[in-house]
Amino acid sequence: MTQYLVRRIVQLIPTLFIIYTLIFVLTYLMPGDPVRALYGEEVNRMTPEQIEQIQARMGVNRPFLVQYGDFLVRLTRLDFGESLIMKGENVGDIISYRLPRTLQLMLGGLLVSLAIGVPAGIIAALKQYSWLDHTLMILALIGVSMPVFWQALLAQHLLTQSKYGIALFPVAGYGDGDLWYMVLPSLVLGTHLAASVARITRSSMLEVKTQDFLVTARAKGLPSMTILFRHHLSNALIPVITIIGLQVSGLLTGSILTESVFNWPGLGRATVSAIQSRDMPIIMGLMVYGTIIILIVNLLTDILYAVIDPRIRYS
Repeated sequence: MTQYLVRRIVQLIPTLFIIYTLIFVLTYLMPGDPVRALYGEEVNRMTPEQIEQIQARMGVNRPFLVQYGDFLVRLTRLDFGESLIMKGENVGDIISYRLPRTLQLMLGGLLVSLAIGVPAGIIAALKQYSWLDHTLMILALIGVSMPVFWQALLAQHLLTQSKYGIALFPVAGYGDGDLWYMVLPSLVLGTHLAASVARITRSSMLEVKTQDFLVTARAKGLPSMTILFRHHLSNALIPVITIIGLQVSGLLTGSILTESVFNWPGLGRATVSAIQSRDMPIIMGLMVYGTIIILIVNLLTDILYAVIDPRIRYS
């Protein structure tokens, strides 16, 4: 297993180099002026010499190859310097503050998606072609089709205002780490993924349903719950784990919208602010760490394959 993981990481190095190069080029070519983002209308009263001095201090007027080489050197140390807009703020400190909050929200969304999606898929498979099956799949289709930001606004409208709905949760914010503030964003983020999990769970359960080992288990007179969880569900989990691993990027993308709507102090809000102000160090730092998160989850997904299915072995 260790040799397999090392080999996978080595194989990913060229891919990472290409990805980070593309991200840097796109960020470099992105329209906008960080000087104007920092000083606003005050730029109109500056002389060209003053603007050049500010650009030189920011380092944005250096040739492309010089900036790219500096980026590669910093990448080896995961050091992206200081923010162009937030003076004196180190990018590493910004990410280290916001990353745990985004991971917390992603974990909450993942737990919600599993708590809703897996049971819904199991029930739909066991009640195939019944009204319950059709109802659950229609709800799953609606969940997949519904934009995250619209779902977030609708949840705020119905579940945080007693005038229009039920005031169960805070409207927005982090609340000094109070978990109650995390419930509604996690529900919004998780229900979107739960729809995909429910559909995949149902399809996988139906595929396994006709296998010979289930017929043998029933013939032995094993309890229904033992057959369902030990034999049926355990053999249907591989596609479910696959879709969850693939949806991590969706959780990151959804967290950008969810954090913006709920004013959550995570990487998503930082990404929006950095793009609006063309703050290249923060953009590059966020993209690099986001890629690392996705790669780690993909490796963990491969490991789970071997844990769930003894037939899978990495050598």
